[in-house]
Amino acid sequence: MAGTEERPVSPPAEEKLGEGNGRNIPDGRASHQTYTVSQVPFPPYQKLANPGPLGLLGFAVTTFVLGLYQCGAGLPHSNPQGKVGPDQAVFGLAIFMGGTAQFVAGIMEFRVGNTFGTTVHCSYGAFWLSYAMFLIPSLGIQNAYQGDQRAFTFALGIYLITWCFLSFMFLVAALRTNYTIVLVFFFLVLAFLFLSIANFIATEHPVASLRVNKAGGAFTVICASIAFYAGGSGLMIPDTTFVRFPLGAIPRPNESA
Repeated sequence: MAGTEERPVSPPAEEKLGEGNGRNIPDGRASHQTYTVSQVPFPPYQKLANPGPLGLLGFAVTTFVLGLYQCGAGLPHSNPQGKVGPDQAVFGLAIFMGGTAQFVAGIMEFRVGNTFGTTVHCSYGAFWLSYAMFLIPSLGIQNAYQGDQRAFTFALGIYLITWCFLSFMFLVAALRTNYTIVLVFFFLVLAFLFLSIANFIATEHPVASLRVNKAGGAFTVICASIAFYAGGSGLMIPDTTFVRFPLGAIPRPNESA
């Protein structure tokens, strides 16, 4: 406000550790273990958190569960293409964990200036939300094919192979990140490829389709397991644990010399 004298505000004196505030003394002396609920000592104003673990773990949890279903786990005759299930139970995860949580992580990556992270997390968040639409009977997606099973499975194949192409593009774009992320995309490409092929041949070659589908489910589980590791790596920080999950840095040409 005009005419008002601005005066510098001195920060409040810090209390010593052990007097109830649970914080360290930020005066350059030896650091001590903090005892805060958030595990963030002296949280700076507007400091941005790392959204990577949320996106990776949201993807990993949902993908792992779906992969087990596509392998036939717990289904009659271990048949992921039967009339029981096979993956309706993943609906909640697809909406909230793989879909919403991962999409939020993508928006947060945008805030920290990570174009690759924004594109990847928002894309796969949208994938899970769109995939969940197939699991809502009231939408009548499968009924729109009027009982033509070949037309429906072929449409699913087109849907999955498109995501295979997009995942391959992400794989190429990730070649200078780290070995763990590259492996996530490598097995994801294989998972989409095998699952799409299984749908393309579902009516003409049902036995071969079942085997290919289970192979795709196995690649999905492997992809999710690596994504678990990658997401966990972002949580293993010095402030909270002494455990480290190395991601395997890919040396760049100017670093290998």
